[in-house]
Amino acid sequence: MRIRLFAALAGSFVVATALVACATPASRGVAPGGGADAVAPAARIDAGWLDGGATIGVVTYGSSSCRPEVSTVADDNGVILIALSEPAAPACTDDLVARALEVPVPSGVDATADQRIRVELEDVRTDIDLPAYGGGAVEEFAPSASWIGDRVIALRTWGSSSCLPVVEDTRVESPASVVVRFATPPADQVCTMDMAPQLTLVQLDPDAEVDRDATLSFGVLDAAETVPIR
Repeated sequence: MRIRLFAALAGSFVVATALVACATPASRGVAPGGGADAVAPAARIDAGWLDGGATIGVVTYGSSSCRPEVSTVADDNGVILIALSEPAAPACTDDLVARALEVPVPSGVDATADQRIRVELEDVRTDIDLPAYGGGAVEEFAPSASWIGDRVIALRTWGSSSCLPVVEDTRVESPASVVVRFATPPADQVCTMDMAPQLTLVQLDPDAEVDRDATLSFGVLDAAETVPIR
């Protein structure tokens, strides 16, 4: 099933991209997939382990057209410092969405131990206590799902870097199971034939009850897969 899924991803689309806020955030808006209660402050930043603890996912909230870049990532006396910079954009759209950025874990950092992360974006600095990664290793090109904060799940898959999927529906079948359905891509969509890691953010409703060790099921075309959320 995994081979069929990756073939579908490479031939049609993959899972989505980098994230964050504009230097002067627009007015508060509604994060995708949620109602009015899903509004997040522009200065909020969340983080979580990705790729079996090999990388870190950083989620911020801001204009969908202004995405930051990673300036530096370093281990400073036991604190993982992640510096982000604003893009050189002339203007930002007046919305507020959650977007994700994946950064490498500095050499020597043990993901199986609790870590302190400090994310800096212009004049915003956020310290995050990241619990130790308790899942197993993730095989190369294998999909994985991780918690980023309390209400967001990052789904990491592989596929074409030029085609992004669209989450059409997210439902919590039980506290142990979250199901994501992607929209069918346009028949005339053309994608590059490369294989790159991409992220999709799955945002849960504020009143959804989901166990921290639940599973996430997703599919594209006629393929489907279920992965544990770690």
